[in-house]
Amino acid sequence: MQSSMRARVAGGARRAVGPASRRLTVSVMNSNVLIANTKGGGHAFIGLYLAKELLKKGHKVTILNDGDADKLTKKNPYAKYHELERQGVTIAWGDPAKPSTYPRGNFDVVYDNNGKDLASCQPLIDHFKHKVDHYVFVSSAGAYKADPIEPMHVEGDARKSTAGHVEVEAYLEKARMPYTVFQPLYIYGPNTAKDCEQWFVDRIIRDRPVLLPAPGIQLTSLTHVEDVASMLATVPGNRAAIGQMYNVCSDRCITFTGIAKAIGKALGKDPEIILYSPEKVGTGKSGKAEGFPFRTVHFFASADKAKRELGWKPKHDFQKDVQGLVNDYKANGRDKKEVDFSIDDKILAALGKSVPKSSSSSSSSSSFSRVSSSSSAAKAEELPRSRSSFSPRRDLKIKRTVLPPNWRDSLDEAEPASAKPASGRSATTGRSSSVPKDWRSAL
Repeated sequence: MQSSMRARVAGGARRAVGPASRRLTVSVMNSNVLIANTKGGGHAFIGLYLAKELLKKGHKVTILNDGDADKLTKKNPYAKYHELERQGVTIAWGDPAKPSTYPRGNFDVVYDNNGKDLASCQPLIDHFKHKVDHYVFVSSAGAYKADPIEPMHVEGDARKSTAGHVEVEAYLEKARMPYTVFQPLYIYGPNTAKDCEQWFVDRIIRDRPVLLPAPGIQLTSLTHVEDVASMLATVPGNRAAIGQMYNVCSDRCITFTGIAKAIGKALGKDPEIILYSPEKVGTGKSGKAEGFPFRTVHFFASADKAKRELGWKPKHDFQKDVQGLVNDYKANGRDKKEVDFSIDDKILAALGKSVPKSSSSSSSSSSFSRVSSSSSAAKAEELPRSRSSFSPRRDLKIKRTVLPPNWRDSLDEAEPASAKPASGRSATTGRSSSVPKDWRSAL
């Protein structure tokens, strides 16, 4: 037993090695860590929170962020980077696919939280091959094949061969990199660059119906970004994690309807939930729906392997966090901003439901057109305000045709009386011969 628990030194870090069922990191200090971070999407704020977690563990951290600093630092999560810099984090801006832009220095651990395919990941992998103790690839649980019979994903389940992440994972193994792969599901929390629970708040806070792909009881995992970061931060110095894949998710799951009701409770509202078929209304297929933030099928996974081998456990619970999420939404002024509900309106119209008049939409649906309240008001301004009723002849200025006063008597006197049409009408046209033929053109 003592020999199995003896201390070993690996990559300058000291850790305890125990049985396979209890691979717990005891102490990891002073690793030099590089985080290659993406410029957008649901993984964008992982870099921010991972850096904070690594700092707490005593590591030195550098972030190489893809994109233009001048543009990105105006919005979250990048607007928070100045807080990291005050704590000693080095922020570099470049292109993870171009080694010439990489920050100088030697790194013990590299996290790739940027690439989604081999073209974007291979330059970083090749550059640090044989140079780092640990290479961490932040992949995606979206690469799993959906299983309608046993929907909970477990490490080792079938994955999509066409997924870019899977190609990167195969390359890491072929290159004999000391790698670990993490597979996050849906992530929520402050400073996100991609809406998750906010989609529901947008509608419920404005008293809009919440349109959910039927049956509405699909299960999904929602994981707080701090829990994601805490799992990823267990890697430095943990040689037992090399060659392993881990699902990154909460140990609880929730239904679409449950999300709506939890947010409604936090807002003090009873949300109107409408179920629909994306395929039937023409807004989705193959597990996706236009305008909806989640897959339309079950999407959750087991985190048991990470608990068992990394000693990790989540600290957050969505239902306990939801009030804070709603408060954060309001604090950022999102309840006052314009929201595009055109896809919602399209679905409601297809279902034969009335479209809320208070709809706040920044664009119209492509399948139908509406007259906005502002344009209606503008047209109303053109009509005379002094009149309470509308008259086409008066308000549209239609000209009145004035006929001669003697038009009934101006008949052709040379024509025999027996041949005269009754009431002064022409025998051929039924019109008085004194009435101009082009009288309609005077309108």
